[in-house]
Amino acid sequence: MAEQPNPLEPTAGVPDGELDRLYHGALDDFTELRNALARELRDDGEREAADWAKGLTKPSRAAWLVNQLSVRKPAEVKRLLEVAEELRELQQALLEGSADRERLREAAEREPEATDALLETAQAIGREHKVGAQILDRVDETLRAAAADPEVARAIGLGRLTREQRAAGFGAGVVAVPERPRPGRKKSKAQQDRERRERAEAEKLRRAAERKLAAVEKKLERQRAAVARAREALEATEEKLERAERERSEAERELESR
Repeated sequence: MAEQPNPLEPTAGVPDGELDRLYHGALDDFTELRNALARELRDDGEREAADWAKGLTKPSRAAWLVNQLSVRKPAEVKRLLEVAEELRELQQALLEGSADRERLREAAEREPEATDALLETAQAIGREHKVGAQILDRVDETLRAAAADPEVARAIGLGRLTREQRAAGFGAGVVAVPERPRPGRKKSKAQQDRERRERAEAEKLRRAAERKLAAVEKKLERQRAAVARAREALEATEEKLERAERERSEAERELESR
């Protein structure tokens, strides 16, 4: 079974600039541009690269909107990704019991501010393309997912998302921020034990969510591969039909000339 192409890791022979044209351009032009790229690569003798390009998946509308943000608001996207990276590091430290509580709290407060600034642009683009509130909600969730998954953050930064994202475990706007300790009071052993149990339970839930997400992603990859194969079969059939129609036209012209 062919592996679904990952636009974050292009195969040899596929220029980054061409991928940017695909994922940063108009959504309605994606399929035509992708097929043209595959034909051009095949004509140049880059068969493997052509097959890879042909399998690229057209972004969902929510993913396309997020890609547009990376083009139109690169500084704001960079700011969000910096906050997301800090949150991931601090959340991991929280699970390990060594978090800087004040830094975590401050980062958690900056994350929605950075996201909201980008959502205003997404809403403006959405109005141009008659995008509904449900898709904008998916844009919001995808932006917040950067705090949970570095691969999502990278795709947002490059503007090469293919599908909207949801976070597993911590992150994506659901940040576990510990309460400020009361001055002059030391934690009791019971409280320390409870916090350790809570951290262990949080880690258990996070790992379970990651396993579930991995299983769903594998299933999705199989379905995308099946769609790609069906698309290739359809296009091959259409080419045969076109050839047959041309042959019929030639035969009719030959018959008329006699």
